[in-house]
Amino acid sequence: MISALLMSVCSTLFYFLCFTATQKETTGAKQQAAAKTAGSPLHDNPSLPELRLVLLGRKGTGKSSSGNTILGVAGGFESGKPTEECVKRRADTAKHRVTVVDTPGWEWYYSGNGTPAWVTRETMRSVTVCPPGPHALLLVMRSFASVTEDYYKQVEEHLELLGKTAWPHTMLLFTHGEELGSVPIEQRLQNAGKSFQKLLERCGNRFHVLENKRCGKDGAQVKELIRKIEEMVKERGGRHYEYDPLLLGIETEGKRRARERRKKQRIMEAQTQKAVIKAVLT
Repeated sequence: MISALLMSVCSTLFYFLCFTATQKETTGAKQQAAAKTAGSPLHDNPSLPELRLVLLGRKGTGKSSSGNTILGVAGGFESGKPTEECVKRRADTAKHRVTVVDTPGWEWYYSGNGTPAWVTRETMRSVTVCPPGPHALLLVMRSFASVTEDYYKQVEEHLELLGKTAWPHTMLLFTHGEELGSVPIEQRLQNAGKSFQKLLERCGNRFHVLENKRCGKDGAQVKELIRKIEEMVKERGGRHYEYDPLLLGIETEGKRRARERRKKQRIMEAQTQKAVIKAVLT
């Protein structure tokens, strides 16, 4: 009986240790893949012209998938899942060293004043995680999204968290362009309402359409986006968006919170291991 018990204990411990090792291996592989996508020394060419972009907008507009389309990879950002904090990825694409920052989406039913504090904090922090500042703020919208006056006010309130100087560096990025079918985007914009026109004007009539399902299959749409961004930067005298130095305090706080989350996760994993071993041995 004792022999059978020992065999059961050893079998359970072996299974648990294998499971834990597999989890660590999987996590390590994911982190390594993310590091490569973010621009490791093996996949980074410092001699290429640099371009820094921040994706902003409501939830469900396709920010993460657009980031993957721009970077030319499928696994850079985790799409289909809400982004809870700013995530930065980097890749060499279209003869540029491109950095993209994904941000938590704004809830469609929140005004600027009603937005949760953590979303506001991450929105403000987004421009500091790609120092010295982004070349473009890409306001992401679905190609067939309707823009009401409430929608416009919501965008205005959220974007102005970054200051009045954010607008001249902002471009509308329409996602899922394949949904337009044979309808030209110009026709779509002409038939849009006053609030839509007002938003487009605030962005200097700058816009681009991405077909997200063609991620990695067609670099032409990304090259055209980069060309438009470079033209916008040139119009601004070659200047990127410059954030208020006070926002660096938010970035420091964000890093501290991230360290605390990782520490808590390690503690929880250790406690789980102890609990399993104790349960097996008692």
